[in-house]
Amino acid sequence: MRWAWAMVTAALTGCGPAWWGRVPVEVGDEPGPAELVVEELAAGSFHTCARLRGGQVRCWGAGASGQLGDGAAAWRERPVAAMGIDDAVQIAAEGDRTCAVRGDGSVWCWGRSPAVEIEADAPIGRATPQPVAGWQDVRQLALGFDHDCAVVGSGRVMCRGEGSHGALGDGGLLSSTVPLAVVRLESAAEVAVGHGFSCARTSAGEVLCWGWNEYGQCGDGSGRDHLTPRPVEGVAGARGLTAGFDHACASLSDGTAVCWGGNTFGQRGDGGETTVGPPAPVLGLGGAERLSAGQYRTTALLADGTARGWGREWGSERLLWPGCDEPREYVVEVAESPRRAPPEPYCAAPATLPVADANQVVLGQLHACALTDDGQVLCWGSNTFGGVGEGGDDDRLQPTPVAW
Repeated sequence: MRWAWAMVTAALTGCGPAWWGRVPVEVGDEPGPAELVVEELAAGSFHTCARLRGGQVRCWGAGASGQLGDGAAAWRERPVAAMGIDDAVQIAAEGDRTCAVRGDGSVWCWGRSPAVEIEADAPIGRATPQPVAGWQDVRQLALGFDHDCAVVGSGRVMCRGEGSHGALGDGGLLSSTVPLAVVRLESAAEVAVGHGFSCARTSAGEVLCWGWNEYGQCGDGSGRDHLTPRPVEGVAGARGLTAGFDHACASLSDGTAVCWGGNTFGQRGDGGETTVGPPAPVLGLGGAERLSAGQYRTTALLADGTARGWGREWGSERLLWPGCDEPREYVVEVAESPRRAPPEPYCAAPATLPVADANQVVLGQLHACALTDDGQVLCWGSNTFGGVGEGGDDDRLQPTPVAW
């Protein structure tokens, strides 16, 4: 039996402020570092999880909502096991929540509950994995800010959660705690979910989107919400898909990538700031094989194992995009206030990320992690909540191995 140290926040009810401290927590018999083979990463806002060969899941970073799945509302500087998960075939994370698709096609989640579940009297957070009603035969799962979607069976798409703006794709505006079928979509290979909108890539390489469209998230340039899937203009031969808060991107069969939707922080990577237009090519990007979006940022993994990133930075330290040649600043105007919010730095065109031989890159709010070809997991950025996973709390400008 092994033990790990956890950082715990305990609210002393009626007795003063919260208390922060370190406590030993039993983590059970798990594979040692020499036995670990990581197959997939997923990042939430301030935490990261890894799916191991064999189906176990380990998580590290912020855990106040139970998103690490180890039974404690604590943040961890090193990976801990998500309890009871030993047959995961895919993992997904968003915000303060994590989910795993299990070998039988069911979905189990832990961390903060979606708003529609809380409104239905579900617990605000779950510190251990719990089954989610209604998901069956799930092939690929995508978590959004307020709703989730999955490819099920032979290519149908189903969605659950907040339904305003038509995000569930069922033709209505109502929310649902159980998955509903997206209309007229039977051949999906992949689904991606943002805030209030969803997109799917078909087996033929077409991309369709539905839901909130104020900033062009549906890719048709209309700015009008869509209750059912609509084709994204000018996108054909798509082989990968990702979505952030208000933007989406697709990698194409010729190695280029296009993005559409919000562009306040350069998250489209086209060098401009235009929104509500048709999809635009990402500047100077070739050999793109895999895309991953964070809230207002995007990365592309290239065929040679290098990676590029663009969009919002976090803080003047340039923790995520140290290779950005021409950083810009977005100035937030505060109405009727003598003070201005600090400018937000961003990179409007792809910058080189400090990783090589990568086969996956994931983005949190303040940190990033990469899975390399030789099985290493490297993280960099803010380490305030242990997001780098190397056992300390110092920020890291360079990729640092996770301490298993």
